[in-house]
Amino acid sequence: MGRKQPGKGVCMPQKAVIQSLTSEEITESVQMQMILHCAPVLKNVKVSSMFTIPTGFDRIVCSFLYRTGIRYHCLCRGAKRDLILLYREEKLEEYLNQPQVAEFLVACGYGNSSLKASLRYLGERISWYYNRSQEFPHETGLFLGYPLEDVEGFIRFGGKNYRHIGYWKVYGQVEQAKETFRLYDEAKNTAVAEFFSGKTIREIAC
Repeated sequence: MGRKQPGKGVCMPQKAVIQSLTSEEITESVQMQMILHCAPVLKNVKVSSMFTIPTGFDRIVCSFLYRTGIRYHCLCRGAKRDLILLYREEKLEEYLNQPQVAEFLVACGYGNSSLKASLRYLGERISWYYNRSQEFPHETGLFLGYPLEDVEGFIRFGGKNYRHIGYWKVYGQVEQAKETFRLYDEAKNTAVAEFFSGKTIREIAC
């Protein structure tokens, strides 16, 4: 049996919404967030994605990913929301270990460390940003699999003068980015349809 599609309703404060939800409804809500923000990772066309969940519900995420080959890391815990990274470990390591990407990260203070150590440091830098002690760590884009030239272009031009915009701002290969965005959209549409047909995250993940 398929799930009920969300409809329009009265807006409520996030805290009130969470308190009014049953355990089953919270589970469904977290799954929907994963589908909407991480479908390309679930469908194995992207190395990683970020999304937020209500603080304290990361164990639910862990249970969804059991035997999928997809890992998660809590980058930053907030008073109400946690920032979660879903990633394909081998593919993310392979991307970050490319010579130019690795060199860029070293310049950002990461050193030649393991993926887990790098994710911890990224989480620290994001937390510092939220605590208003430093600017946003734009190398985050590399941990999401964005092309290095686009990350460098964003930093160089302050987010302006981009050639195309989709899942990120493109400063380099526009046509290649457009094809990538198309694949991401296709993955999202497929995953959403499968979710509402009744499939679980483990069944949706490739």
